[in-house]
Amino acid sequence: MLRQRVAAGVAAGWRDLRGFDAIATLLAERERWFLWLPALLGGGIAVYFLLPSEPPLLPLRLGMVAAVLALLLFGRAATSRMPLLMLLAVLGGVWLGAERSAAVLAPVLSRPSGAIWVEGRILEVEPRDKGHRLLLDDLRLGGLQEPETPKRIRISLPRDGADLWPGERLRVRVMLLPPPEPAMPGAFDFARHAWFRQIGAVGYAISTAEALPADEVRDWKEAATLWLSALRQDWTRRITAQTEGAGGAIAAALMTGVRGPIPDSVDAAFRDSGLAHILSISGLHLTIVAGLLFFLVRALLALHPQLALRYPIKKWAALAALLGAIAYTLLSGAALPTLRALAMIALALLAVMLDRRAITLRAVAWAALLLLVLWPESLLDPGFQMSFAAVTALVAAFEHLAPKLTRWRSQAGPLQIALLWFGGTMAASFVAGLGSSLFAAYHFNRVADYALIANLLAAPLVDFIIMPFAVLAFLLMPLGLEALALTPMVWAVDLLIALAVWVAGWPDAVGTVPAMPLWGIAGITLGGLWLCLWQRRWRWLGVIGLMLGTASPWLVTQPDFLVSADGRLLAARASEGGRFYFSSARPTGFMAETWWERLGSPPLYPWPALRRNDTEGRAGADGSLRCDPDGCSWRSQGFLVALPRQPKAITEDCRHADVVIAAQMPVRYRCPAAKVVIDRNDLRRSGTHALYLDAAHGIRSISVAQTRGQRPWVIVKGHSEAALDARAAVSPGASSGMAPD
Repeated sequence: MLRQRVAAGVAAGWRDLRGFDAIATLLAERERWFLWLPALLGGGIAVYFLLPSEPPLLPLRLGMVAAVLALLLFGRAATSRMPLLMLLAVLGGVWLGAERSAAVLAPVLSRPSGAIWVEGRILEVEPRDKGHRLLLDDLRLGGLQEPETPKRIRISLPRDGADLWPGERLRVRVMLLPPPEPAMPGAFDFARHAWFRQIGAVGYAISTAEALPADEVRDWKEAATLWLSALRQDWTRRITAQTEGAGGAIAAALMTGVRGPIPDSVDAAFRDSGLAHILSISGLHLTIVAGLLFFLVRALLALHPQLALRYPIKKWAALAALLGAIAYTLLSGAALPTLRALAMIALALLAVMLDRRAITLRAVAWAALLLLVLWPESLLDPGFQMSFAAVTALVAAFEHLAPKLTRWRSQAGPLQIALLWFGGTMAASFVAGLGSSLFAAYHFNRVADYALIANLLAAPLVDFIIMPFAVLAFLLMPLGLEALALTPMVWAVDLLIALAVWVAGWPDAVGTVPAMPLWGIAGITLGGLWLCLWQRRWRWLGVIGLMLGTASPWLVTQPDFLVSADGRLLAARASEGGRFYFSSARPTGFMAETWWERLGSPPLYPWPALRRNDTEGRAGADGSLRCDPDGCSWRSQGFLVALPRQPKAITEDCRHADVVIAAQMPVRYRCPAAKVVIDRNDLRRSGTHALYLDAAHGIRSISVAQTRGQRPWVIVKGHSEAALDARAAVSPGASSGMAPD
């Protein structure tokens, strides 16, 4: 029945788009136009990040002024106002992205530093399974001049981190590296993420850390930031000291946002069961905290008859809940999903204080606008995309079903109300899970098949035991009595862990998804917005975008061959069964795991291994890959790819192979037969290369550098002038490695 209704809706929506019907339908949806403003702004931000080079700021600023003037002069008529507003929103997104990049401009380490001494101020101390991870600023790096010194660095300490506190200075010998580039074309770009956090290098300590006296803070903002970070660290230690094992680590994560101590096996169980969102403080946690404070304060005030009758205690309770939500956000580290949830909850509570409707798509749109204007880079954050997808889907479904739910509730008895609550919980979990799972598939290449069941089973534990005791523990912290609440909280968390492990162990608990193309996630985004934001029949056309986007991973060709930037990791498609050869025995390590997941988690064949005295060579499991002491050769779809290991083999391979990949050597002369030649210098300069073989269209090679373009966060290796130009484009007058005056 649902399928027939969707099909009928799509057909009716298609008819509404013909001729004047489309204009009439659009005008009839006038009250929903505002909801598309954050979508258009986000589209402009997406255009900024997709540009092959950094746009100059001056033309963008002039374009914004011209667009605003055009709107003021020609935007009085309804027919011209909407196109001008759309142009202004999209152009504004591009401009905001460029302005934000200029605002965070800071030096980035361009090459490995070797062993150097580092002195800096501690901003954050995060415990990990093995040691601690520190964020440092106000740096002095041995061998680097001040204009070349990154503003912040992130380092790992294998030990000695337990007695370090935010605000203290630290001296330690470290190995520093530039922020890593994507593991393969199209994969997550950590260097871009680090650029917007002004992290110019990452590394690890190779000596004992020496704590130095703290410097005086420069202003109240620094003092507040360091105080909050120290308080967060102190409370995390108090929580973990009074609890044990994974339960205590998760309790700390739910209260202070520090996830480092959670064991990898437990983290994997939550991810595979579909409960990973519980470990990241976001809308669920903030809503429960604000809701508990609202009802608790209102109930206490209602005990006094004169207060309840004479004063607006509901508004007072909303104010108390808002202050509590703000405090929880600051204490938990104010991550982007938490800020998104805070914006939504703040708007809802303000609506209560102003006697307005609290839960609307307009509130969601205002929250999205606020975050995108302040932090345009948040558009690329998986948490931002997944949380807004879930909230938008939930609110749209609630708006559609609200009249029916009100009617059913008014006519229901106690049993029917309980069934209605259970059904509503199931429906909410299904809608929110559906909205976020498509974006999770794009970012993480996996889908938890039993997420709905796991969330239904986990909801009572989280909603009625874990989070209420977390709020009680917060209230008891200043008195030193938090153990009274932490003990039952950890008991419930242990049950939650057992549930996650149980569900994760079910057959086929995780479905794998190959890498989704950009047009696929764009189709999902546009289709979902079209379905949720409009109200009339044409909204069902959004199903087309959702279906195309969901099917897109299987509609595009995945790479046939991959070679890493250092030439040590190789992957080649086998000729049978969708298998791959991997040069590593198992997909361990970040790069190998990323390749394997983005290829759709295929079964693997081992790379042919040669013995010490093996002169004849060995063939792979299906015969398409063969290796001997001089190198390897791989045949696929009529093409020959040669992987020489010895310089003398390059000459022979250049006469016969279609592709020559000399991963450990330079190729200093022309290869007459090869259509593509990739040598050591190409890999070091351009990063991981992916090959696509097609008997009809030939050979296509794509490198990480080609997909990233010339952007300020990209270190252009081997081309110093291009690197200077890329960074200078961010801010007029800025130069490579130097912050503007």
